[in-house]
Amino acid sequence: MAGITGWVDFLRDISQDLAVARHMTATLATRGPDDERVWASAHAVLGHRRLAIADPTPQPLVVRAGDRVVVVTFDGELFNRASLGERLGLTGSDPELVVAAYLKWGERCVDQLDGSFAFGIWDENAEELLIARDHIGLRPLYYHPTPSGVLFASEPKALLSHPQVDVVVDLDGFREALSFAGTPGHAVYRGMRKVEGGELIRFGRSGMIRRRYWRLEDGEHTDDLDTTVGRIRELLADAVARRIATDDGFSIMLSGGLDSSLITALASRALRERGVDSVRTMAVDFIEHAVNARAAGTDDSTFAAEMARHIGTDHRDIMLDRSLLLGALPRAAAVRAYPDLPCPVGEMTTALYVFFKAVAQNTSVTMMGEWADTLFGAFLRLEDPEVVARQTLPWVASGQLHVRSTGLGSGLFEPTLLKQLDLPGYCAERYRDELAGMPSGGAESEHDRRMREISYLYLRGWMEMGLAQDDGLTSAHGLRFRAPFADPALMQYVYTIPWSMKTFDGRAKGLLRKVAEGLVPQSILDRPKNPFPSTPDLAHAAALREEALAVLADPASPVLPLIDVDATKTAVSTVEELAAGWQSRGDVEMVLQVNTWLADYRPRLEL
Repeated sequence: MAGITGWVDFLRDISQDLAVARHMTATLATRGPDDERVWASAHAVLGHRRLAIADPTPQPLVVRAGDRVVVVTFDGELFNRASLGERLGLTGSDPELVVAAYLKWGERCVDQLDGSFAFGIWDENAEELLIARDHIGLRPLYYHPTPSGVLFASEPKALLSHPQVDVVVDLDGFREALSFAGTPGHAVYRGMRKVEGGELIRFGRSGMIRRRYWRLEDGEHTDDLDTTVGRIRELLADAVARRIATDDGFSIMLSGGLDSSLITALASRALRERGVDSVRTMAVDFIEHAVNARAAGTDDSTFAAEMARHIGTDHRDIMLDRSLLLGALPRAAAVRAYPDLPCPVGEMTTALYVFFKAVAQNTSVTMMGEWADTLFGAFLRLEDPEVVARQTLPWVASGQLHVRSTGLGSGLFEPTLLKQLDLPGYCAERYRDELAGMPSGGAESEHDRRMREISYLYLRGWMEMGLAQDDGLTSAHGLRFRAPFADPALMQYVYTIPWSMKTFDGRAKGLLRKVAEGLVPQSILDRPKNPFPSTPDLAHAAALREEALAVLADPASPVLPLIDVDATKTAVSTVEELAAGWQSRGDVEMVLQVNTWLADYRPRLEL
């Protein structure tokens, strides 16, 4: 994990503008707290923030091959380090291997890389910049073209700090920020874009060229059920093994659910084959949520302890107090980490910020069962045929039909503004755009085809938002995360499996349960899903109310022109109703997040 930045200008000498580059790079200090370096030539400046435990090689790395000079700034890790090194005849660090691959294969080097990464390569002789992101998009990368070049960075905050960037959010940008659409490539701020997963971009004097080097492809699934189960288990076991190839003291976040338990079982098996007796696991929860869940028989700690005993892991429970969520500081930190935007899912982002802070205090690398739900079809409200049929993004459909017609977190914005934004219309347009780019399918039932569309949309927009959250909230604490379910080969194979096979037993994730048989206890296979901690809490509601009233009372609060003040006062009129209503708390949280964002980032809204 690291923070990377770059600035290319083809028309003037920027080698003396190092203060600007250093300022950009310094904004990413949490991603790499141990070292900061900047390299400069006449037309390119690259920066790097390093986390020493993850990245022993100082960067930007300058490589001279004959008369060629190539410079790389790299964030992430390669999972095929050994095999790639053998092919290149080189033993070296990840950035050294990436440069060697570039020198051998040019931009096609990305086809040879297996890992979680984002990088920028400046070819001094060709005066050309190559930026790229891993197949899935596990590591973030943003860019902002300028009249005479381009800027790039791991997070928007670095680009926003550059004097050539006008910090503007226009109508579509504000729609994107409030709608929860997760449009791939969209970065909210005008002029800024996000490199998509599986995408590379070249910048030279003649302009910009974008290329998708990897994407999901459609195809006919011909394997029967038993063969499919065996193939998934093989692909997942391989994905887990490649992510524990190095002895870096990783731990697994074990909730006792199906996904993390299966990952733990496969990791333990792989480690034992290497002579390692046990794997470290941890379960994290809020005390109040755990108490209520235990009464209902669904608490994580009980099932996690059972799985830990079953495998023989070195397990630890970490229990947190919800008071850690109180106040403006955790929320502001979560907005900065998300990254650099409000998020319309209530307190979830702040809670995850606190979660990962606790994890980072106990390990520097964590493996998670994240993205199994997305891959195997445990989607929001799919038991509701209206959600399935609605011609919009499916997670947005769930919010529109079961929370608010205008979408999550939108309930307290000024009605005239909501009409102008037309968030439902915006999401419907994004839905049509995404399906237009979906690979064409083969022969399948109408229902299977519809469910494949929903799967595709989730693996694009929903996953893009979640990956931004995972990376931002872990990087904020210097924590590296690994997600074996987000493996290109596994994702491609599972994507082609018909919905009727994924749910062959009538249950969501029935196929994954079949994969896990014999690896995890039956009680975990049968366990109902435990919702994300959102326990009604009077202290939390009282703090929310106090913050909201303070915002309403301050005429300088930047959010005031955007919200319905009377409706907001009503929403926070009683602590008890606010504590009991997840929908109301989410609306109030969004008002507070937007206020924090506007105050800290000072974007000019051009609506």
